Amino acid sequence: MLKTIKYILLLGIIIISTTACSPTSETIKLENYFQDDSLEMVVRKELKSENPKVSKKKFATIKSLKAPEAGITDLEGIEKLTSLNYLDITGNDIDDLSPLLSLENLSEVDLGDVYFTGDKEAPMWSVLEKLEKNGVEVHTNARLSFEEHVGPSEGVFYKVKKDNQTVYLLGSIHLGDQSLYPLNEQINTAFEEADHLAVEIDIGDLDEMEVSQTIMQQGMYQDGKVLSEVVEEDVFNDALEQLSALGMNEEIVDQFQPWFVTMLLSEVALQETALNAEFGIDKHFIERAKDKSLPIISLESVESQIASMSSAPEEEQIESLEYTIESIDNFEEELIQLMRVWRSGNTDVFSQLREMNQGSDQLAMDERDLLMSGKIEEFLNGDNGDTYFVVVGSLHLAGENSITDLLKTRGYSVEPPGEF
Repeated sequence: MLKTIKYILLLGIIIISTTACSPTSETIKLENYFQDDSLEMVVRKELKSENPKVSKKKFATIKSLKAPEAGITDLEGIEKLTSLNYLDITGNDIDDLSPLLSLENLSEVDLGDVYFTGDKEAPMWSVLEKLEKNGVEVHTNARLSFEEHVGPSEGVFYKVKKDNQTVYLLGSIHLGDQSLYPLNEQINTAFEEADHLAVEIDIGDLDEMEVSQTIMQQGMYQDGKVLSEVVEEDVFNDALEQLSALGMNEEIVDQFQPWFVTMLLSEVALQETALNAEFGIDKHFIERAKDKSLPIISLESVESQIASMSSAPEEEQIESLEYTIESIDNFEEELIQLMRVWRSGNTDVFSQLREMNQGSDQLAMDERDLLMSGKIEEFLNGDNGDTYFVVVGSLHLAGENSITDLLKTRGYSVEPPGEF
């Protein structure tokens, strides 16, 4: 009994001592929390502490953590930063983002490039989706990563039929190289059956000089604004440096709206690649239609496409310009990846890429598809027994509110190649 009392008294002393010394016991040994030395170093730097032990109270004060290109590969332990509100981990090679789901106060995260292989259910993308559902503002650039397709290009291809009217729908990729060809024989056979070719715009029937002048006029500020006052200084200077390749000086560039500068930058980037519009799928079929004297129908006008590009709110135009400048070095690789997706016929990826579109870009595409689907429906409701071969950008045939989706909603049977 005496031993028991002594034990209880000893235990009480230990408890009292522990309470009295709470600043010491309420500490965290960082190396026990973080598996990744680089993440530990970033946290230690944020705390301005070289001590291996940090008080829990101080640990919980971290609300913002910036760790771009810090060499982090493992986020385990970051869930201990219970007050963390903002996180920047761009440029790190991290496979598992799931620890971020435990950060209840997280409201914004910058992830930089995240590679997309077409599996939207992959753990990485699943976590991103959950973060967004939790109200976290996720900033990321979806980069494509696909293997080269072997064999003829499958493309994004459908057949729609009503009574004796037939419409073939082929999703185009507007730029490319010889690797896009040959095309799947089903595509070629369908084209040979066609009585009409329909494209977004018959580029062979345009006055290029007139179109260029129209676009430039629409792309210039008319209200006294100048680009250098609208965007950050570094953004303006970076754009100016790139556009000098087109012989444009500061005075000229300063007159342009952000959407137009973005388009010009894409043109500059394209000049540095082996890709061009001469190998584009729409161009390919326009030339073939001319060879066989096939009537060519334009589904849109130059004016409507310019309006679509220029109608975005200025804030979104600026974001698009900033992204273009940041990713211009990856321009060729992204186009090559897109060609690989197209050649493989992976329509699910195009649906997911369309889903990733945000804001006015998405609204503009929905509006264009609504108008184009109406004209295609006129083809289907004709009574001449003709076959129409329609070539539009692949994103117009993929996902919600696309041409194919709208036609299905209206009761038409839209069949992929394996079903016709």
